[in-house]
Amino acid sequence: MFSDLVTGDGLLDKTKVLEWEALYKGMGGKTVERFTIRTDKGVASYIFKPLNNREAVGREAWVHRSLLPHLPRIAVPKLLASAPHHDPDRYWTIFEDLGPLEHQLSENEVVQAASLIPCWHQLPLSLIPRSLTGNKPLYRDILRHVHRNREQAESLLLRLGMPPKWISPLRQIILGAEQTVDSETVVSHGDFHRGNIAVAGGEIVILDWEHAHRNSPFWDLYNLLDLTHPVFRRQTSDALRQSALNAYIASRRRLGWEEPPGFIRSYYEYAAVHSVWMLLLIQDDLQRDVWEPSDLLQAQAETLASLEDCVRCLLQ
Repeated sequence: MFSDLVTGDGLLDKTKVLEWEALYKGMGGKTVERFTIRTDKGVASYIFKPLNNREAVGREAWVHRSLLPHLPRIAVPKLLASAPHHDPDRYWTIFEDLGPLEHQLSENEVVQAASLIPCWHQLPLSLIPRSLTGNKPLYRDILRHVHRNREQAESLLLRLGMPPKWISPLRQIILGAEQTVDSETVVSHGDFHRGNIAVAGGEIVILDWEHAHRNSPFWDLYNLLDLTHPVFRRQTSDALRQSALNAYIASRRRLGWEEPPGFIRSYYEYAAVHSVWMLLLIQDDLQRDVWEPSDLLQAQAETLASLEDCVRCLLQ
């Protein structure tokens, strides 16, 4: 039924649907759409999602087939159909429509989202092939980049207004952060920012699993708590970060899975390194004029605030 609604170019055929509306445009420039058709049970709506990331062709269908059946507690939109080929220029998927989704999470909902993360973190690594990678470099590579560009990063932080007395302690934090590289490896959602977390009918729903791969447990937490997003802005206080980390730990323990010693401190070190890396990337983007400057400057301010939060906590 669904394949007949897609053109040979991998686009929704508007002549075969009753109604349609654009929901958002992905990073690849293709538009995710809600459409309505007549079925045996009456009129029903669905979500059409063309591929926006060429490297992820077929991965979301694989995750729904091979990974998500192990997560019955996690609410996700059901995958109903996908392209019968792996041509990245024409690939598509169709999902059930859960109705309006609210991505502006309350603090309580952020804490709830953090408590769900251990559900997939505790899955066997054997479920995820080593060949699957995320959409960002791994921590080891990020740390190496920060080490190589330490002087540039410190100069940038001083220009942005970081207290000079924090530069030396931050340098020691980064130099000592090597221990978190191999602390744990888990099944990671891979793109767990607030745009991929929603509330529907009072329930937390997790979207867009195509970046699932093996990574540190801190990566999903950093996406949720401290990674800025151009649409769903970072709004994390010290108190909210602590509550979310504690909820994550409590959930692990309920699953009978203890966290490593010093887990929260290691998170702050991890987040500090990533925030320095992000500030270097943002500065490079500002110099190359590749994004809207006002968006980049807001992302810069949010990332600096996150970094300062983490440094402050580590110095206590």
